[in-house]
Amino acid sequence: MISISFVLFFIGIFASIVIFGNAFASYAQESIVMKVFLHDGLSEGGQDGFIRKLEQKPYVSNFRFVSKEEAGEILINRTNEDFMEIMDGVNPLLNSINVSLKQGYIQVDSLGSIKKDLESHLVVAEVEYPGEMVAVVKNNIATVTVIVTFLSLVLLAVAFYLIFGTIRLAIFAKRLNIRTMQLIGATQAFIRKPFLLNGSIQGGFSGILAAVLLTATFVIIQSRLSSTGLMEGIAIGGELIGLLSGIILFGALLGFVGSFLAVNRYLNKKLDELM
Repeated sequence: MISISFVLFFIGIFASIVIFGNAFASYAQESIVMKVFLHDGLSEGGQDGFIRKLEQKPYVSNFRFVSKEEAGEILINRTNEDFMEIMDGVNPLLNSINVSLKQGYIQVDSLGSIKKDLESHLVVAEVEYPGEMVAVVKNNIATVTVIVTFLSLVLLAVAFYLIFGTIRLAIFAKRLNIRTMQLIGATQAFIRKPFLLNGSIQGGFSGILAAVLLTATFVIIQSRLSSTGLMEGIAIGGELIGLLSGIILFGALLGFVGSFLAVNRYLNKKLDELM
């Protein structure tokens, strides 16, 4: 049970990397905004009309209007310098709208089309967005996904081999009992039943132990990351419950399959082959 638990624990670690990675990537992409700068001197009616059109755009998730005064305060706080004094009290900044896009539209090609669509409005002076950042995030997600998928497949193969070997050694000690039951007329299904049940129970308990270890690991990681603000806006509650449940069920399934294959090795062997 301990060996199976640690194997399942490492499988859960790799699966959690995918879950955490996708959640963090989604959060990072959703934090990418387009800054739509409006022409200076635009009337309030023209500004409100553009906002109403913006609400109807299919790619817009939400947006926030930033006045030139607010933008000036943000710039002063960031630089600790009052640029208004240099400009003789004139604010050269423009009113802008920070537009957050829906997840499906955060693609390099889509962003270019969206920029052209927004700039086609006469009230828009310029549209800016971090195109290079989007490309980097997409490439990193693809690379990490391929690497983790490959490592997960390798780990699954190693896990099945180790679990099957562990169960086979346990059943090897009872091979003569299996032969004795066959000699007195027990069917193969009757012989398999207690081993399959025991293997499933042990696999399930191994999965529970692995789930407890994973939960403790997640609590420690979350407590460390929460202080840095990296976990802010990232919700993985449902995915985490699904992962822990999957680990338990997967452990029971591995115990069942491993026991089935191990028992079959000794069902049709002669006595001299068992010795």
